[in-house]
Amino acid sequence: MPNQGRTRFLRGVILFFLAVGALGCLSVGVSVLSEFHARHNWPVAQGQVTAVDEKSYTGPSSRDHVTHYFVEYEVRFAVPAEQCLTGTTLVNDGEPPSCVGIVRTRSTDSTATANEWLTRHPLNSAVGILHDPNGPDVKIVGESSWLVYPVKGILTMSGWMAFFLTFLNITQRRLRFLETLPEDYDASPPPSSEPPGPNDLIDLKLS
Repeated sequence: MPNQGRTRFLRGVILFFLAVGALGCLSVGVSVLSEFHARHNWPVAQGQVTAVDEKSYTGPSSRDHVTHYFVEYEVRFAVPAEQCLTGTTLVNDGEPPSCVGIVRTRSTDSTATANEWLTRHPLNSAVGILHDPNGPDVKIVGESSWLVYPVKGILTMSGWMAFFLTFLNITQRRLRFLETLPEDYDASPPPSSEPPGPNDLIDLKLS
C-alpha cells in the first residue's frame, strides 16, 4: 500500500467482500433463529420412528463435486386431525389416526457421521415430535445443537468476517498514516528512465 490511492482502492475491495460476508451471515443467522424458534415454540407430540433411510446427493458445481449424505426418518405421531399439516394421515382399523411426517438431518461429507445418525433413532423407537402449527415441517425433540444448527456455515462466515475485518483494520491504519504525509507521496520506487551507462555493463571474456 504505497500511496493513498492504492490504499483506498484496497479498502473498497475489502468492504465489498465484507458486504458479501454480511449477506452470508444474515442467511446463516436466519437459519439459526428459525431453528431456535421451532425448538422452543412448536408443540410437542409423542411419536414413533417407522422408517430410517440414508440418502446422498452430489454437489451441483465443479467446486462442490463431492457426495453429501443425510438421514431421513419417517415418523408417526398422534395429534388432532386439524393439527396434522404434513399432508399424510394414516388410518388403521381400531386405532386413532396417525399423522405421518419426514424428518431430515443436515448434510455431511462423512459416511461415518451419516452412519452414526442412521443408528441414532432405531426403527420403532419412541421419540418426541415437534410439529409446525402453521406448516408441514416436523422435527425430533432433543437433538444436539451440532446436529440441527448449521455449524459449518457459522464457522465459515465467522472466519470470513474475521479475516476481512483484520485486513480492513490494517488498511485503515495505513491510510491514516498516509494522510499525514504529502498528498503526492508514493512509497514505490520510481522507474528508471536513464539508459544504462558503461559502468552498468559487464564484459565476459572467454579465455
